[in-house]
Amino acid sequence: MRVLIISDTIEFSGAEESIVTLAKLLSQARDVELRFCSTRFIDNRIERLSFEDSYVINKKKPLSIEELYSTLLRPIIFTKVLRHCIEVADVFRPDIVHSGIFLSLLPSISIARRLKVPVIEHIHDYRALSLTDLPFLHGNISRLSYTQELKYYIQKIEFYKAVFAVGFRRFLKSLYDQCNLLIAVSNFVKKSLSPYLKPPIEVVHNVVDTEGKGRYDKRKRDKISVVYSGRLSLAKGFPIFLKATEMLLRSGTDIEIHITGKGELEALAHRFANTYPKKVRFHGYLPSDELYDLIASCHVTLHPSLWPDPCPLSVIKSVKLGTTAVASNRGGLSELLPPKCLFKPNAKELYNKLLEFIRNPDEFPPSLAIDTNPANITNKLLDIYRLVTCGSV
Repeated sequence: MRVLIISDTIEFSGAEESIVTLAKLLSQARDVELRFCSTRFIDNRIERLSFEDSYVINKKKPLSIEELYSTLLRPIIFTKVLRHCIEVADVFRPDIVHSGIFLSLLPSISIARRLKVPVIEHIHDYRALSLTDLPFLHGNISRLSYTQELKYYIQKIEFYKAVFAVGFRRFLKSLYDQCNLLIAVSNFVKKSLSPYLKPPIEVVHNVVDTEGKGRYDKRKRDKISVVYSGRLSLAKGFPIFLKATEMLLRSGTDIEIHITGKGELEALAHRFANTYPKKVRFHGYLPSDELYDLIASCHVTLHPSLWPDPCPLSVIKSVKLGTTAVASNRGGLSELLPPKCLFKPNAKELYNKLLEFIRNPDEFPPSLAIDTNPANITNKLLDIYRLVTCGSV
């Protein structure tokens, strides 16, 4: 079976990383020939893959989702990427096209129609209903009116771009409905989007690779250590993390606090570390080996998302590395972790959960509530490919 996976870019968020990991697993599967078509920015650090054929954009990697969208949707860049993907497909002649991210829908459907092969789309979030996280920070998913959607966009971008974004999002929604099948990364995503999308939806939880470059030292630090790792944003609950951990520090609790990642709230991370230089360290972006060593050496990772996080890799990585993950009860997080490791997304609830953990860490062993075995997930994806290519879906 020849599989062409198309993604928006090789490295940005957990969604892109999960698709790259799936591609790596599929490349090792028997009777599968794989091509991975995407884009790269000049400062991407991930090594080029043996099965990869990506278009290089002569810019640095964007810091925010909005900046990524505006870059990839510039007419000249979008046209060049589309042409590149079509050229790769014409040579490769896939049996199925797998769109890894919603921005890769148009090239994926164009190629599928051109070659008369099926196309599936991977759903990592709720972009079928909104291009920004803002409408969903209360935790629920619903369809927005034109006016509501525009109102949220103009909080992030100029008015003329917001008008374009409304039209473009609706166009993308129509592309979702042209797919043969959709793959959601959690049952919550499937349940939330099923009323609004026409194709059938299957669930394939995200998979991570923490063993790719060797084993990691899992000896814990002497002092209780907590980690926030990921996008530094409101949607991910970074301000909640700051408030809760500051409450701990002011109460005299003896802990170490580590922050890694990049994002629009990076200035808050620097300020927090400067305020508590002996207790807090802001690492910025860390390469995967260094990040995994840090997580494995700490006692708990915190994931206080406000928006209904679909299936964050950071949670799965933490547990795979032997470190307890504690998260808000929003979205797919509630199906990833056991109830004891969940809290309502506010600073007081997180503060109380951390105190619980610090007092009785043995009652919070690192554990997941779902199957994230890479072999099982690969087999499930291959079964989906076979069903779609045989016309059974």
